[in-house]
Parts: sequence; structure tokens; C-alpha cells
Amino acid sequence: MTVTPIFSYTPQNATLIAGLLVGFSTASTDPDSSTPAGTWSAWNGLTDIGDIGNSGSFIEQTTLADTTKRYISGMKDTQEIEMTYYKYAGDTDQAALKAAAEAGSNIWVKCQWKNGDTAKFQAAISGYALVGGGNEDGVKAKVTMRINGDVTFVDAS
Repeated sequence: MTVTPIFSYTPQNATLIAGLLVGFSTASTDPDSSTPAGTWSAWNGLTDIGDIGNSGSFIEQTTLADTTKRYISGMKDTQEIEMTYYKYAGDTDQAALKAAAEAGSNIWVKCQWKNGDTAKFQAAISGYALVGGGNEDGVKAKVTMRINGDVTFVDAS
């Protein structure tokens, strides 16, 4: 039996997350849409970021005539994410981020991968913590936040 492929496949190399740049802003509006354009503060020392995106629920719409359950997409909901970073002495951007976290402020976050892809969102910060560790661990902090609204994804290609 001859199988006809459903599409042509060419293997490609993935982009490593190493080289990811993350900026934040405490501005009340999107820094990229203000006139003049606002600035992004560097989120230095990041070691881990959570998943970025929104997903919807599923709403069942099965009728008595159906023989299999049927669904539609519901409203999108955002997710809680944590970003962990090394705490650097004298880093004024990290100090501004900590102050925003302690005040429970909303911030804007923009991520840029080394291939040029970006993701941008506003988030409500719900927490700041120093991360535990052992004798040979660097001092880390983490910020817990929840995305407000849609995430804007821009593919570089």
C-alpha cells in the first residue's frame, strides 16, 4: 500500500530561549502606543518566566439529537505567572519593579526573543518574594502576576 503524505515536512532548528530580553514599564498605558513612545526598563537577571498567553474554557453545546458531546470555545481567561530573577545590588530597575510589586501596581511587560518575536501584555502584580535556597545559591526574587487582557504576539518573520 502506498501512503500519500498529507503535507511535505522539512526539519528545522528551534530557537533557544537563551538571549530573551524582558522589559517592564509602570506606565498606565502601553509604552509603545504613547506619544512620544515610552521607555522599557530592563528586567535584569531573569532565570525563569512562566507561560505567556490566554486560553478559553469549553462550553458544552450537546443536544438530545447528538451522539457525541459537542463544544464551543468560551471566554478567554488569563493565567497567573511567576518570573524569577537574580537580585542585583544597586539595580535601580529591580528596585522600581519591587516598589511596583509592593504597591500592587499594574505593569506592562514586553518579551523579545533573539529571533525577533515579541509578546506584550499588562499584568497585575500580586506578590513579591525572596526565593529560598542553599549555601551556594545566588539571591533570587520572584514576582507573581496575572495577565490583564489579551497578549499581543508579533512574529518577526
